[in-house]
Amino acid sequence: MKFFQAFSMALKSILQNKMRSFLTMLGIIIGVGSVTALVSVMQGTQRQVIEEYKKLGANTISVSFYEGRDISRDLREFCQSVPKLIAGVTPNTSQSMKCRYKNKNWSTTIYFGNEDFGLCQNYQLEKGRELSYSDLYNRLPVCVIGSAVRQQLFGLEDPIGKQVRVGGVSCTVVGLYKERAESKQWSQDDAVLLPQTVQRTITGSGNIESYTVKAHSSGATKAAIPLLEGFLKKQAKAEYNYNVYSSNQWAEQDNQMNGTLTLVVGGIAGISLLVGGIGIMNIMLVSVSERTREIGIRMAIGAPRRAIVAQFLIEAATISACGGILGLLVGSLGSALLSAAIFKRIDLPTLPVALGAFLFSVLLGMFFGFYPAGKASKMQPVDALRSQ
Repeated sequence: MKFFQAFSMALKSILQNKMRSFLTMLGIIIGVGSVTALVSVMQGTQRQVIEEYKKLGANTISVSFYEGRDISRDLREFCQSVPKLIAGVTPNTSQSMKCRYKNKNWSTTIYFGNEDFGLCQNYQLEKGRELSYSDLYNRLPVCVIGSAVRQQLFGLEDPIGKQVRVGGVSCTVVGLYKERAESKQWSQDDAVLLPQTVQRTITGSGNIESYTVKAHSSGATKAAIPLLEGFLKKQAKAEYNYNVYSSNQWAEQDNQMNGTLTLVVGGIAGISLLVGGIGIMNIMLVSVSERTREIGIRMAIGAPRRAIVAQFLIEAATISACGGILGLLVGSLGSALLSAAIFKRIDLPTLPVALGAFLFSVLLGMFFGFYPAGKASKMQPVDALRSQ
């Protein structure tokens, strides 16, 4: 039997029993819909995590040194000795303090760093300038502020050149960073950067324990970590007095975890596909029983067994394919609604996910349709023709 003839007969059989066919497809529809929607949401979560790490700054290495002495100069010289790997390094000491402009007060995070702070922390200037070597060398009370601080203290007023008081010290605003987190309180936008050399004047302590190193690439990050560990090992009195880790490592771990969760969630949702496949096998067995005389007549006039098998396999595949298409529509709608609610954006299933779920549903239908098709092909024509 030709394929198109068998396909036409399959569609005719489906349309003659619309409600029964729809109920048979329901398991496939739910299975494909749930798989595509949930996997799409998990992929959206993975993209969200990657975006958050990018905001924090890719290829950054956090260095901690707990011996109570400033190694800023030595660490900077070491980083400058490997320019092919490391782009910059900055102290990363922070403290929550109040910032005042005229009659306005705002609690924010004060960072003490150097001219590489913006590069290392992935900040971009909106106006003004970054800190300079001269600012640090001369211990000048200047600062660069985030968009949340600008919004709370200055409103629409240009902050460049204005004086703000931090810890009782009057500081000149020389730069403004671009918005990164919708100017929310305690976000990356809620920050004030001052030279590390004025830290003792403002806080009463010059202790620096945290540094951020910026590498040129992910490969450079991996290569730089053991070099930094070797440098710190020579500086420290004990191995537990320092620590080195990269945001890339956390991102890779999160990606692996999300990938595993995606497989688990997809597998759980895929159970409904198996239930749908069993439903197809059940309805195909009913169809074989109903069409016993038809099978007998076809075999009596010379139809080979493979033609009978092909007819019922194509019918099973057609039912599952129709269910798969409807399931993709349901899954796309579910994915759009869930992503809009969770991520405030619309994510649709990717082509590999949609195509994979659809093909799996078709193959599943054929797999569960094989037993009924085999049973039909093994009938004896005489016995089949005797059936009522």
